[in-house]
Amino acid sequence: MRILDRFSSEHDVFITQLDVIETLTRTGAEVPSVVAAIRTLAAPLLVHAQNEERALFPDLASSLGGEGGPLAVLTEEHRVLHGQLDRLTADPPRWELEGVLDAFLRLLRAHIEKEERILFPAAAELIDDTRLERLDREMRLTTAAR
Repeated sequence: MRILDRFSSEHDVFITQLDVIETLTRTGAEVPSVVAAIRTLAAPLLVHAQNEERALFPDLASSLGGEGGPLAVLTEEHRVLHGQLDRLTADPPRWELEGVLDAFLRLLRAHIEKEERILFPAAAELIDDTRLERLDREMRLTTAAR
């Protein structure tokens, strides 16, 4: 499996989880229920972002890196999403949950869209399939060792 395929599959899972969280919020679920759903998403999402930055981004740095480049933008979005998750999983009052969650949902959906439409196609052009498969194997071994 290419690392891009793995990351894309993870995105599909995240989108499904976002739909659940949005449904809970829209139907007036209690804050602890919404926070529990967010916590289910949080750990895998943070690992996913870390894996992208460690396993994929270095191979793209010469082409897509640099200040203000796509990798810098995506890395900054990872940082913002991480901060939002910290706030959302800290048992916030409803008013804070709703405000931060709205921003989080919009940013994460847009972020995933950028990766799917821009980053992954560019990576597929810049990195050959053999290397993408090796990156996936290396990432799985590194993740399993943690």
